Amino acid sequence: MPRPVRLHTPAHVDGRPVKITFGEMREMGLRGVLVYCHCGHHVAWDADRWPDNVRLSDLEPRFVCQGCGSRGADVRPDFERGNPQFAIMGYRNMQ
Repeated sequence: MPRPVRLHTPAHVDGRPVKITFGEMREMGLRGVLVYCHCGHHVAWDADRWPDNVRLSDLEPRFVCQGCGSRGADVRPDFERGNPQFAIMGYRNMQ
């Protein structure tokens, strides 16, 4: 019997998933990121401060929460701030 095919998600040495680069994000028309701490605090930032070759996952361990002081965060593209075609909520095609 053949073995099931498992899809491999690239991961960093510490087990965190490897995410897209800022350049790939900008190619999709997205210009902002959302940074979430494990305690629930979050902030939205303009992504122009980082170069194209940096991955979102490369920055995650470097963030320090201003609320609780813990290090590490979840960094995600801000779909609502970028290209409205990619917005998860609130997008309506008016045509």
